[in-house]
Amino acid sequence: MTQSHEAAVLNTYRYLRLATIPLLLILLIAVGLESLRGEPCALGSISAYFHTPARGAFIGGLFAVGACLIVYKGNDPLEDVLLDFSGFMALVVALVPTVVDESCGAKYPAQNLDLTAEAVRNNITTLLIATALAVGAKWWLVRRDRRRVRPADDLDLPMQPMPEGAPAHNGAVVRWARRASWICLVILGVELGLFLFWPDTFKDVSHGVAAVTMVLGVIGVMIANARGLARVEHPADEPGPRFWVNRYSVVAAVMFVLLGLTVVAHLNGIAENHLILILEIVVILNFLVFWGMQTAELWDYPTREDKAAAEGSAQGVSIIPFERFSAPDVPPRDVPGP
Repeated sequence: MTQSHEAAVLNTYRYLRLATIPLLLILLIAVGLESLRGEPCALGSISAYFHTPARGAFIGGLFAVGACLIVYKGNDPLEDVLLDFSGFMALVVALVPTVVDESCGAKYPAQNLDLTAEAVRNNITTLLIATALAVGAKWWLVRRDRRRVRPADDLDLPMQPMPEGAPAHNGAVVRWARRASWICLVILGVELGLFLFWPDTFKDVSHGVAAVTMVLGVIGVMIANARGLARVEHPADEPGPRFWVNRYSVVAAVMFVLLGLTVVAHLNGIAENHLILILEIVVILNFLVFWGMQTAELWDYPTREDKAAAEGSAQGVSIIPFERFSAPDVPPRDVPGP
């Protein structure tokens, strides 16, 4: 593979990560602008803005973020499972509207929801067909890649071969990834069963189920990264205690504290009608901070294990990370000179 090609792959990886940040901000900006338009009034949740002029930004932002999370290959197997699941649930949240929030009174006249059931049926059927085609395409591409190139994991970003003895994915991480996969499959199976056999129930409950599980997925990603960073910085076979306090655990702790304070304030009559909205904003802002920090950490590496192996190659094996290339016409490394 030429250096210019590697540079293009690296930049695509970076842009994919960076694009997630403004796409998430679209949700917050659209909600803020619509809440201040005309008579200032905030609805009870971000999802409630589906029935307002902010609908386009709400659906488009969720769809784009969901696609980015699905396409992005996670830092480890557990993160990959959780990001794929959260990304798919974001698509469901965008396509299945929540109930109309009438808390802003005259600002939003009564909505005509006669077509809601038909819209949900059309949207989810379309999503299922597109998902089946995407999964089939990936399966075919992976099989082709394994036959024609190497018996590798997947269509991974280009890296130098991992040397013998380099850190691999922790066995506990793989086990947790399998457990998370089964839990996610059960949730998806329940949602699919409701859609096929009890469509009215699906219309009423699937938005809430998708929203809650999507949030739990991204929270799980933050917690998994706190543990993952601790595992890399303080391997289990090294003497001394393992320190779980790091930048990712701090972000997760701050998020839980803010969530707890929000619930306490709600129970004391503060922000009585906006509990869900505030909780959603807290999770989004903390995930943005986490994503920005992880992007900075993994700017030149696809995984934390690769970075640790490259930076700690005291074993005498040189691992070449993704590099910053400025010249697009650098000759290929594997082509001998004249």
